[in-house]
Amino acid sequence: MEKIKKHLNWFIGIGVVFLLALSLSLFNYFKSEENMPITSQLPEMNEPQVKIPETPIKERKKETKEVQVDIMVDVQGSVKNPGVYKMRVGDRIVHAIQKAGGFNEQAELRSVNQAMKISDEMIVYVASKGEEYEVQRGEENNRSQTSDVININSADEALLQTLNGVGPAKAQNIIAYREEHGPFTSLEQLMEVRGIGEKTIEQWKDKINFQ
Repeated sequence: MEKIKKHLNWFIGIGVVFLLALSLSLFNYFKSEENMPITSQLPEMNEPQVKIPETPIKERKKETKEVQVDIMVDVQGSVKNPGVYKMRVGDRIVHAIQKAGGFNEQAELRSVNQAMKISDEMIVYVASKGEEYEVQRGEENNRSQTSDVININSADEALLQTLNGVGPAKAQNIIAYREEHGPFTSLEQLMEVRGIGEKTIEQWKDKINFQ
């Protein structure tokens, strides 16, 4: 009986050791599964990348660089510093006169169209007071003159006298009114000038414009 008990205890001991070993092996196996990185189980997904082409630096500089062209203008007459000056395309006569130091005391301001755009090799001449002169006109005024239509807001004394019934005195009255009140805008406004009436403007309606 004692032998049987010994053998039974021996078998039980072996069984306990086996169960412990089995439990330890299973524990280590599941623990290693839990610690395994998830990313290693999934295939990598590479998203396509869209590349935006960049404009080369040299081309960007070309796009932002403004084109500037120099022109030469000869400013003469009643200005403080007559001479040839370098100007920019798009500048006007007033800018050229400023480059020449401005008008002197003898300058006849009405002898130049200060709003006119300048061009390369152009001569800007400022007449002196009492000197005969002819105002340089822009392209629009030249078209008006060739079509026998006068711009009443820019015409000088000599050109105004080509209108029917206008002499030196009446031409000066038109210019004086223009300088004091600004450009004319209608035929009726011309009647405010001394010496001009309804009959006069009736004769002028096809001979003048206001632009």
